Amino acid sequence: MINKSARLISRILTIVVLLFAITSFTGCKNEDKAGAAESAPINESQALYNFFIQNGDYINKPTTPAIMTAGQLYGMLDKNIHIIDLRDAEQYNQGHIEGAVNVEPANIVEYFENSIDAPYFDRVVLVCSRGQLSAYVTGIMQLLGYDNTYSARYGMNAWNSKLAEEGWDKVTASYPDALTREPALQLKGKYGFPKISTGGRNGYEVARLRAKELLDPEHISFHVDYEEIWQSPDEYTVIAYVPADWFEMSVHPKGTVNFPPKVSLKAGGPVESITPESKIAVYCFNGHHSAHATAWLRMMGYDARSILYGANSFMHGYFEKSDKDTPREWSDALKNDFPVKSGGASQEAQETKKVAVKQAQGGC
Repeated sequence: MINKSARLISRILTIVVLLFAITSFTGCKNEDKAGAAESAPINESQALYNFFIQNGDYINKPTTPAIMTAGQLYGMLDKNIHIIDLRDAEQYNQGHIEGAVNVEPANIVEYFENSIDAPYFDRVVLVCSRGQLSAYVTGIMQLLGYDNTYSARYGMNAWNSKLAEEGWDKVTASYPDALTREPALQLKGKYGFPKISTGGRNGYEVARLRAKELLDPEHISFHVDYEEIWQSPDEYTVIAYVPADWFEMSVHPKGTVNFPPKVSLKAGGPVESITPESKIAVYCFNGHHSAHATAWLRMMGYDARSILYGANSFMHGYFEKSDKDTPREWSDALKNDFPVKSGGASQEAQETKKVAVKQAQGGC
């Protein structure tokens, strides 16, 4: 009787051990599969595009681009806003908006993450010299999800007329022989988006890594002078990022493609007809809206540039006749004489101010 009981207990123990072994082995295999799935590379281009769509599809929103005039900014100085001056320290010291903090583009992501509680402000306004750099950086920050970020149209050149002497006031070029009223060039084929490889594990990580790379000093150059396109027209796919009706009734460089804003930069749209290897030059009226489009294109992996000064760089004379005193044409009507503060706070003082801003908002 004892032997039978011992054998029964022995069999039960054997079965328990086998079940434990099988369970452990299966668990290990499941953990291996989970680990492999977690570390498996993702389609970064698709993940990034999905991230943009899930966060409001900024580039195609009705309210895009997030740009304000110098007059609007001046009228909000006593409101709950935070101004960031992206120019270099020398330009900043020569004259800046009082209260503006000087932050280089390479440091802007960390500044938003660690120095301020951006959502606390009604607006975080980025300024630069001509308005195109701030539009480009604003475009990137909007794509990262900072939807209260704005740029100042025409930059400090519009804020104070003296600062325009070395910037927008020099725009007088005209290239009549390069301009035509021919229909827009039609691109053929569907190539999909360029492949991106950052090592990011999800859409946000890919977006952040792309932003960091594009704002790095080695990659920050995002515009091209029209003279370069004029000299080598076959090197670029030129995109007029303007409404279709304006494009049809106006002149434009020969061989230009028309991408109407807010509908063209999306999956299945005309952007997928651009070969991923193409060099792209984008223009709008003054380079501000096209800087936002260029930010999206470069984030998505395209080799894109915004044409410096926009269409004003090659048809300013046309604007003087057909768009007189509109925001599309750079003119004296856009210049102001709002006050500027010269000199700059010490690095220590600026850091103290940044920390104070963060603490005041209760940010962590």
